[in-house]
Amino acid sequence: MAVMVVGAGIGTASAQGNGKDPGDPLEIFLHQYLEHAGLPGGVIGIGYGTGQVRYAASGYATVGPDVGMTADRQFYIGSLTKMMTAVVTLQLASEKRINLSDPIAKYLPEEFEGRIANARNATIRDLLRNSSGIPDYLDGEFFFQLVGRDPQHGWRNVELLPLIADRDAYFEAGKSYAPSNSNFILLGVMIEAVEGDHIEKVFNRRIFEPAEMANTSFGRYPRPDLLAHGFDDADGDGQLEDVTDFDVGDQLADGGVISTAEDMVKFARALFVDGVLLGPNAIKRATSDAAFAGEGSYGYGLMIGSSDWGPVWGHDGIYFGYSAEFSWFPDQDTVVVFLANGRALNEVPNVTGMLMTGIFGKPQ
Repeated sequence: MAVMVVGAGIGTASAQGNGKDPGDPLEIFLHQYLEHAGLPGGVIGIGYGTGQVRYAASGYATVGPDVGMTADRQFYIGSLTKMMTAVVTLQLASEKRINLSDPIAKYLPEEFEGRIANARNATIRDLLRNSSGIPDYLDGEFFFQLVGRDPQHGWRNVELLPLIADRDAYFEAGKSYAPSNSNFILLGVMIEAVEGDHIEKVFNRRIFEPAEMANTSFGRYPRPDLLAHGFDDADGDGQLEDVTDFDVGDQLADGGVISTAEDMVKFARALFVDGVLLGPNAIKRATSDAAFAGEGSYGYGLMIGSSDWGPVWGHDGIYFGYSAEFSWFPDQDTVVVFLANGRALNEVPNVTGMLMTGIFGKPQ
């Protein structure tokens, strides 16, 4: 694939790139990547330490009728939502509204007392690090069968507790690592219980408004006009179908947020640069108190990795019909965001990994 070469020189291109220049190397790279991955469309946003930002958009926001992708489009960001759920949790801890050593059972409805494996022993910290051993509600097909019967249900975090209950733990709490969406559903239940408010109102107050993320919200009906239609292989025939109207977690703390590349760049700066969302001590703890997770580790709602250019923090995300990447390079104060309105049909590397030489130059 030639895209790795195409990305060369991206770091020195104009910070005002808007995806309209046919000679823009970032747009050329994105176009080739989308074609190879079999994705309908996507947007890349790069926010530099200088405060400059540039974007590229390629492909289609909708198909039949075909509408070209633009950089201001919204996408479901999937598990990038987990970073936000972790931020709110850490804010509550800093306000001493909760303690990270609290067992999650303390915040669950009484009717689930003793029914969720490890809940009496797994701490909030364990849930943040995916080290709780609590089973993933998405294991198996049951949740998706429910979605198929009621595709516009409007799922709430507390409604998923029966899908988490009465199942065996993966391992003893705090003793290992296993990604589980249930951890962040339970954190969502905790947040709503402590705040006494709907998850979206909490995120609006605590994240979206302070970070000036004007085009970010949880999913809702009717779908926003700016939302790129999502495409997925819903029936297993190897073809992508429009699945935009399926609610697989619009109001859920593990993946229900919709956002734009611009707003996700704002989120990165508000979190890691400007101190708008968390102080430096909380960031240090969130990125150092991590569980070993194979090739890297997992902090508080953050994947912690390394590269030839230094550490990288962030998350990837999948939602029905959407995929996302968010990578923050603390040594360079640079964020790379990739949002797509589909899931790749072919095996492809992640976008960020292919862009790094173009952004930062060859490693020293």
